[in-house]
Amino acid sequence: MLNSGIFFALLTTLSWSFCIFPFTQAARRLGSNSLNHFRLLLALIFIGSISAILDASGFTKIFTSDYSQAWLWLGLSGIVGLTFGDYFAFEAYSILGARLGSVLTTFAPAAALCLAWILLGETLSFIGIIGIFITIFGVNFISLGKKERDKIPTNKQSKISLGVIAGIMSAFCQGAGLVLAKKGMIMEKELNITINPFHATFIRLAIATTFLYVFTILRGKLKFVFQPILENREGGIKYAIAGTVFGPTLGVSLSLFTVALIEPSIAQTIFSLVPVFALFVARILTKEKITWQSLSGVTIAMFGVIVLIWRDKIGEYFI
Repeated sequence: MLNSGIFFALLTTLSWSFCIFPFTQAARRLGSNSLNHFRLLLALIFIGSISAILDASGFTKIFTSDYSQAWLWLGLSGIVGLTFGDYFAFEAYSILGARLGSVLTTFAPAAALCLAWILLGETLSFIGIIGIFITIFGVNFISLGKKERDKIPTNKQSKISLGVIAGIMSAFCQGAGLVLAKKGMIMEKELNITINPFHATFIRLAIATTFLYVFTILRGKLKFVFQPILENREGGIKYAIAGTVFGPTLGVSLSLFTVALIEPSIAQTIFSLVPVFALFVARILTKEKITWQSLSGVTIAMFGVIVLIWRDKIGEYFI
């Protein structure tokens, strides 16, 4: 189970590593708020279609009263993690760029660990906590050098502090959202009802999208929000679609496969390797040079994940 969970966690991380680059471009062209509205609606259509095609009978069952608890917890997870978490992430990407914006998600394991302890009764050994902090340090070592800060666009330099705050808010929302999602999936097991990750993703997206659009309509801002989308401002639509495929469609679904198999704090720590994976994705997509500082950070981060995964064996050796 652990090996399967780690495999899905690494696939999730790879998918999210690809999505941050098009989403960064889309956020700068369309605006964070417009992008958040568009990609949630698009992802809902994608996931709904996939779920109906792969398991039509199972998909219709999630609309019965038996699944009310799933809708409650998974819906809350969608609002916290997808509506608010990703909005703050896009703000961070827009201001700080893909690499610096994504590095702040390394604070998500702490949020996941605390909430998993409160809601799920899950605990993590001292060795495991050390592994989390080693990983966080390694990822930050990669991305917080002066050269990375110098890549922030000139017109965004004055908003760096806002970008950092947005990134940290995103991390805590995403960590909390993952734990709430597992809570929903666990409750269905207790009731002897199965729900696959694609259906769970649909529920998260359905509630998150509905919440966001109702809120926007009540504020009378829907036309304003969709104006950049309708204009396809600076060709941002193609970037939004690409990001949606790898992010809320494929990545979010894979993340729920992951938390069904391993603890949210471990999953979120592996997910925090996104900047590490992004380093190599950037090399492929943009021919960006990989520095010795980056390689050192990768080594430290991977060591932290190894400590986290093998925490019990390491604990037995030292105790």
